[in-house]
Amino acid sequence: MKSMYKQGNAESAAAQAASELKDCSFIVYCTDDKQFATISARLHELMPEVKMIGTTGFMIHDSGSFSEGIAAVGFNENEAEVYVGVLKEAATCPIKYLPDLRDCLNKISSKYKSNHSLCLEFATGYEEKMVSTMKICLEPAGVRLLGGTSGNTEEGQPKKVACNGEIYTDAVVYAVIGSKMGKIEIVKENLFRERPITHRVTRASEDGRTVFEIDGRKAMDVYEEELGYSDANVGDGVFKNPFDRIVGAENYITAIFSFNSNRSISTYKNVQKNDLICFTDIEENYQNYIENTVKTVTQSGRVAGIISINCILRYLFFEKNSYTPAFARMMKNMSGGVHLGMVSDGEQYVEQHVNQSMVCVVFMKEH
Repeated sequence: MKSMYKQGNAESAAAQAASELKDCSFIVYCTDDKQFATISARLHELMPEVKMIGTTGFMIHDSGSFSEGIAAVGFNENEAEVYVGVLKEAATCPIKYLPDLRDCLNKISSKYKSNHSLCLEFATGYEEKMVSTMKICLEPAGVRLLGGTSGNTEEGQPKKVACNGEIYTDAVVYAVIGSKMGKIEIVKENLFRERPITHRVTRASEDGRTVFEIDGRKAMDVYEEELGYSDANVGDGVFKNPFDRIVGAENYITAIFSFNSNRSISTYKNVQKNDLICFTDIEENYQNYIENTVKTVTQSGRVAGIISINCILRYLFFEKNSYTPAFARMMKNMSGGVHLGMVSDGEQYVEQHVNQSMVCVVFMKEH
């Protein structure tokens, strides 16, 4: 595996990526939204035989972050077997594109163990629909899902993803990966501790993105009462106290989009009537918490490389607290110097769309 970073204009970014990853047969990349179409087309033109998927967002390099250029990681044919594809019409009918995904999954699942395989995806939206649609094929094949939503989109422009140089604005692009190197570990990590008090959502909007009532009361009344906020400072809760949606034994962070004048709370992830939730508190020593989480996985063997997808709200919190450079250096060290770090507008992990989290793919070496 190889990773590369290049700040600057589209032509030089694509040229350097093609030069540094010239021996690769599969590439995953992230660029800024403005140059995404140009870099994607040029990279495919320079490397027409190479399979590739891409998305947009802020990028994390060895010692910080940048907003223009490209960050990429590449695999050669001795490291991974990969098949790529697209589920189009994400908003309306993605299910009709499942046959191609099923074919890709069958090729990998017939040759690789479940813990040596992965479906990596980038979405432009409708994440809950896409996750549940892809599960139809992923679950029988025993292949896990991990991915992110395109981010840092220019104002007024649609979200974009790419597969083999083609740009899509209403789709999910995916790569079904079989690792020839060893196990593929996946990690979901956030900075929050669940509070012991649980609540039931009793009224939500039709699209699930606004909670009107919790436990039969106005949502903000319950939120402010438990967390000690007033109307004057409740905005601090966006970074410090998101919702936590409880699904069986698992917990999934749901980020807060806004506190509204009618005392409702809007979110970045669907919350439905009768969902069980709790509120959270941010870890006071989040730096050590993050490091220990990543160490747990990376110390289990030799690491070939890491792809990390960090939520935009998490990234903005890092920036506000001047933590991004330390985080970037830590990920470089943990990954053996092969790290593709990107910032997303949402994260997907196995069967769920989550917010305000980091999801990671850790490729291990067994020989």
